[in-house]
Amino acid sequence: MRKLSVWVILLCIILSLTACGKSETPTIPPPEDMSGIPGDVMIPDASDTPTSEPEASAEISAPEDSTTSPDKNTGSTTTNNPPANNAGGTTSRPTDPPANNTPSQPPATSTPTQPPATSTPPPAKPTYTEADYQAIINEIKKYGEGKGFIWEESYTFEQGHQYYGRPNLERDGYDGVISRLKLHCDKIATDVGICYFKVVKHIYEGNTEFVVLYD
Repeated sequence: MRKLSVWVILLCIILSLTACGKSETPTIPPPEDMSGIPGDVMIPDASDTPTSEPEASAEISAPEDSTTSPDKNTGSTTTNNPPANNAGGTTSRPTDPPANNTPSQPPATSTPTQPPATSTPPPAKPTYTEADYQAIINEIKKYGEGKGFIWEESYTFEQGHQYYGRPNLERDGYDGVISRLKLHCDKIATDVGICYFKVVKHIYEGNTEFVVLYD
């Protein structure tokens, strides 16, 4: 009898524990049938149930070159990321425009070389003799006497007689000397009139001069 009472007590304990477990978890009828729910029973809302967000496995680190600037209007920060580099880490460079193909210059045609110009030698200075000197003196003597002048053989250049000019053969030539001496005779006739005169040859600095002396 003692063993039977022990088993009865154990059975009662098991039944009481089962009844307590059932009373702690009230059963909620399905949403379709809301009539059987008492007014004081609160149905838990799905939005009130806290949901656990999965933790981020790794923090996303911002690039080193990115800068954040606060937005004055919204108060949020704006991240300015630099433009991404091209693939492979190389930067694109502008390619140089193709060089214009300039037409090649035609080969220079060789011009025939002109023969060197032969320089004409200056004309040789005429050479005069004593006969040429005496012919000039005789020509002016005849011209002066034709104007009435008196020939005076004793006149020399060193005596200091008067004269108008000293033409020379190297500068004026044979005919030039005669022309200028006749002009001097004309001036003497105009300024002095009838006078003594003589035509002499005079060497000065290598030049052969002729002078009409008069007094």
